[in-house]
Amino acid sequence: MGLDITHYKATMEKAESHTLFYIGNDIYGKTGALIRENFDDFNVDFDHFNKYIQHIDVPTEVESVIIIKGPENLKKVKDHFQSNKRTFLIRENEEQFKIELNDFEKKRGYQKLKKVFEDIHYADWIILKYYTIEKKEGFYFKSVGDQRKGMNGKFWDKFCNGVKYNFALKEDFDYAFTCVDSYWDTDTEESVRRRREEFKKGFIDNFEFGASFISISY
Repeated sequence: MGLDITHYKATMEKAESHTLFYIGNDIYGKTGALIRENFDDFNVDFDHFNKYIQHIDVPTEVESVIIIKGPENLKKVKDHFQSNKRTFLIRENEEQFKIELNDFEKKRGYQKLKKVFEDIHYADWIILKYYTIEKKEGFYFKSVGDQRKGMNGKFWDKFCNGVKYNFALKEDFDYAFTCVDSYWDTDTEESVRRRREEFKKGFIDNFEFGASFISISY
């Protein structure tokens, strides 16, 4: 783990479906959403983002299924998830899998449920989630800039010493910019200069009041 700083912007565009399952869990990806009822770790009120507030899709998971990419990965995947309560399906080929999945959905009564596939290319499995949708007041957001580490102690003192992890004021962005500094032993004046240029481009020049916020994880 290390310091990760991301510039997000509220948007009217719907987030990727699989990221909506993390609403309320303080887990943000390239896109995501926030809802009024659990908006509690920002340094501004929910209505700060009023231009982007709408009734958004909030999924409730019914069941997740692990699809194993080939029988040769069966033991490894089951060992990874370490749960007898999981449902596993093996995809040997597309035709076989389509038939098996159709039979599974009929047996469970899932034909009318929404579903989304999460396929991480380097993993030996795919996660299939069945879910229902409820509309709630919130807003979608997307990532427009990021930086990993590369900040001095002033940044930690201001932003990493409390219960707030998201900061939406212009002064927060400006202060963060002053904290971009030498970090690694291999840093040179030129590498720090480039780091500051990239931060300015991704955070300062791209700031939009009422939409932008810095999210910090460490």
